[in-house]
Amino acid sequence: MIIFAITLFADICMMLDDLSIVTDDGCIFAGITVVLFNVINCQFTRDRIARLSYETLNSCEELCQLSGKYFHFNNIMSKYLFFIEVNFTEKLKYYLWRDKIPFYSFCSLGYLLVIALIFVTPTEDGSLPIRARYPFDIKTSPGHEIGFAVEACSIFFGVTAILAIDTIIVSICNLILLQLEILNMNFQNCSTTEIKCFIDKNDDNVIGKDRSIMIQKRKPRYRFEELFKQYIQHHQRLVTMIDDLNDLFNSSMLVQMFSSTSMICLTGFQAIVVSGQDSNFWKYSIYLGAAVSQLLYICWIGNEMITHSSSLAEAQWLSQWHDQPFDRTANLLIFSSMFSQKPLRLKAGKFYTLSLETFIAIMKGSYSFFALLNSMHLEDDG
Repeated sequence: MIIFAITLFADICMMLDDLSIVTDDGCIFAGITVVLFNVINCQFTRDRIARLSYETLNSCEELCQLSGKYFHFNNIMSKYLFFIEVNFTEKLKYYLWRDKIPFYSFCSLGYLLVIALIFVTPTEDGSLPIRARYPFDIKTSPGHEIGFAVEACSIFFGVTAILAIDTIIVSICNLILLQLEILNMNFQNCSTTEIKCFIDKNDDNVIGKDRSIMIQKRKPRYRFEELFKQYIQHHQRLVTMIDDLNDLFNSSMLVQMFSSTSMICLTGFQAIVVSGQDSNFWKYSIYLGAAVSQLLYICWIGNEMITHSSSLAEAQWLSQWHDQPFDRTANLLIFSSMFSQKPLRLKAGKFYTLSLETFIAIMKGSYSFFALLNSMHLEDDG
């Protein structure tokens, strides 16, 4: 990939007077550059990434164990607080679906792009599928085979690498989002009384005409303060994990953001300039779709992180704190609210936050750059 990036950059430098060639090389160069940066970053931080992945999985498991299989809800009869079984499997299935569907979609789109770039692009006079400047003749054997192998391997392994890295980031984010949802439920239903509700038609203690519901009061396993403290501690654990995630990947996200702006602009320009060639049009259309969808998905994940973490303050307020002695719960509530007021954010660099607003800003910037290139191209033709 490094060799391929160098040959692309050399061709850009030698063809600066031809805008169509510069933009053609530029969109591929922007993509391979961000892949190289991410791969090198992950190579140097692989131990920290492994620790963060383990910590996220371990933390999710501990929270599920703490939450148990039940949560509280208020019955129509106000003197009872029912404690019913909640199947966390549904939440887990949802987030597993959120991992699987985008993964398979991006894999299909990514490898379709590989086929379009390497095998569908029209070539003339024995030239390679992607323009590049090599120190040997690429139109004769074995130079042509060597150049083709460099380009094919670079594109294939580049797409595979970026899919793997994005999968790691998205999986960690989804596990954190799952824990935020569970924490929201736990805070809202935090109480000291546990009453188990289950079906037992043959028991003499059954209440109701259909003899289908039994109410059994149980002693609380935890006091309200103990539960609330554990939930606050888990929230702080999630804050630390987000900080670690940003520490590991914020530079990669920043490069991704600027690279996506360039790719969206340049591929859109190329799709319009070469619209007369069907294969080139579809090649750059797929490339544009891949760049936009990848950026949109990570920005949507960042937006979900802000939304879920912002709702914690409301969930804490809706807990059963008003049924507890005020002198014991006031400090807990104030302390937890202070930390919950600041939402968790995915960062691109130190100053940019990944959200849908960021995505819209990038699309606007890409369009502005595209309009500038298009006007330059029209002036050259005129």
